[in-house]
Amino acid sequence: MTSLPSRPSLENLKKQAKSLLHAHRQGDPSVCAVFRHLHRFSQASPEEILAAPVTLTEAQFCLAQQYGFTSWRALKQYVEQADPQRYLHVFCIELPALVLRESGVPGTVMTWLDPLIEGPAPLGVSEQQWWALRAHALAQELNEIFSTAEQAIQALQNMDRRLAEFAKYQEVVLWFDACLYDQVTLCRQLDWFSRRALGNTRLSLICIGDYPGLPTFHGLGELTTEQLASLLARKHEVSPAEMLLGVAAWQAYRSADPTDIERLLAQDTAVLPYLAPALVKHLERFPSRENGLSRLEQEILELVALGHHDYSRIFHRLSIMEQPAYFGLTYLFHQLQALATGPHPLLIMQGLEERKDLPNAVWSIDNTTYTLTTAGESVLAGQADWIQLNGIDQWLGGVHLHGAQAEWRWDAQLQKLVRMS
Repeated sequence: MTSLPSRPSLENLKKQAKSLLHAHRQGDPSVCAVFRHLHRFSQASPEEILAAPVTLTEAQFCLAQQYGFTSWRALKQYVEQADPQRYLHVFCIELPALVLRESGVPGTVMTWLDPLIEGPAPLGVSEQQWWALRAHALAQELNEIFSTAEQAIQALQNMDRRLAEFAKYQEVVLWFDACLYDQVTLCRQLDWFSRRALGNTRLSLICIGDYPGLPTFHGLGELTTEQLASLLARKHEVSPAEMLLGVAAWQAYRSADPTDIERLLAQDTAVLPYLAPALVKHLERFPSRENGLSRLEQEILELVALGHHDYSRIFHRLSIMEQPAYFGLTYLFHQLQALATGPHPLLIMQGLEERKDLPNAVWSIDNTTYTLTTAGESVLAGQADWIQLNGIDQWLGGVHLHGAQAEWRWDAQLQKLVRMS
């Protein structure tokens, strides 16, 4: 039995197996001892071994046996797990990243924390300006982690720095699911990598909208270690068409003219099958032409009107209605909180408690309840307009809606945006 080198390389082992096969075909008697690991050659003479046909799969098996492994697969798995630079796995939420770390899948795991569906994401800004703009959204969404904009900027820089180390890895694997949150982040990453020379690093993608045995798939975060690890076999190298579409979608999402998204959707987007439904859902976040509510806000008020007053019930029902849901607990709370504030709030919120066990004035939202105000009833009935009552100051990608009248509205009947004069 031969010992593996201290830092074995799978590529070198593949070359060794091919060299072993080549030497056999050249009639080199020195390889006969290795090929005796095949049962059919255990009692054969050197002449019989060299005269018989041998496949690459058999050469790989014999090489694995020579190194003390039961199979080529076992040797391959050992080498990959021993090499933290085999893969760089990139997620956009923390839960599946934690699960993959525990799964035994080889490589290094990182999470891209920036919630790109919230806050400003305009075109035409410098890198420093981008970090400053995004830091505000990051500090708001994850205020239990980042108490200052400076901390958030540092986190953004660190994430870019980790991505920029891609050349250390043989392969970067992007892990995403079908929801709006993931699809926007996927487009950002494709755009980022499109402007880098990948060299010998392979860029791969795992992007799913369902999982066998799960009738309703809520995303990568609900999978077990075994289920998540099994997805590695479904990865594929990012194609030029996927890269180009991701770049175009990211530019359209960041455009100050949201109809750029509609023009993109009029094209063939099949190479990224979950992108079009996600971008339609993004357009439905624009205020409605009828009453100024986004689709999610409309659904919130309808649920409260039907008697779903507890935060947990609202979250559960919306997660089903918005399948695939693009929001987490904190994001939804921000939507409810916005509806419960302003000169003419649509909801009354009760039960908000400060978490004394956490810094930075973090609040417990689990026990909050919501009831409609008179204004909420009027807006829900289409007798009043949410934006006209309270004004708006909101970024949706690269579009900044502000003032007493939203410049862009969503027409649900026409299924398109309309510009308000």
